[in-house]
Amino acid sequence: MVKIKEFDVKNEINEFTIEQFENVSRILNDEEVEKFERWANLLIYLGVPESEVYDLEFSEFVEYIKIFSDTKVKPSNEFCKVIELDGYTYTSHEDELKISVREMKMIEKQVSNHPHNYISYLMSVLFKRNDLTKAEHYADAHIKHKAKIIRELKAEVAVPYLVVVAERINQHVEKLNEVTESVE
Repeated sequence: MVKIKEFDVKNEINEFTIEQFENVSRILNDEEVEKFERWANLLIYLGVPESEVYDLEFSEFVEYIKIFSDTKVKPSNEFCKVIELDGYTYTSHEDELKISVREMKMIEKQVSNHPHNYISYLMSVLFKRNDLTKAEHYADAHIKHKAKIIRELKAEVAVPYLVVVAERINQHVEKLNEVTESVE
């Protein structure tokens, strides 16, 4: 947490919920909005009144952006394998994280269709309720419901999964491109 004027503003991964982290990401990556306006929008989203943000001296505004960006908590690369939500136990994996073709297809589609709002969905695909069958787990209604409740988890839980999924997508896309080029 940092002070922007007299306002406490979250800036660490362990302070944000997944939903808040998705919103921060959406705001900062909105290419239809100029860079400094994105930062102003972010500070407003995080609780600094609009009038306070827009009345800042520009050099002071830039300094607050630097302060906000100077995070101390580094995301862990440790996987949280089990979570409890609404009285149910959800498990992502036991020994090694394995992502099926079905799961990767679902995640890739969500990332393509909702590039700034996919983290809770990704987590809802990877974490399976222990008492459900595969058919029940992958049902659209169940995934949507689970994504809704997963949004309330701390974002630090999702970071290791985001990193691994991004790496795997990149690796597999490169390999797929090589294979398809050699076939053509």
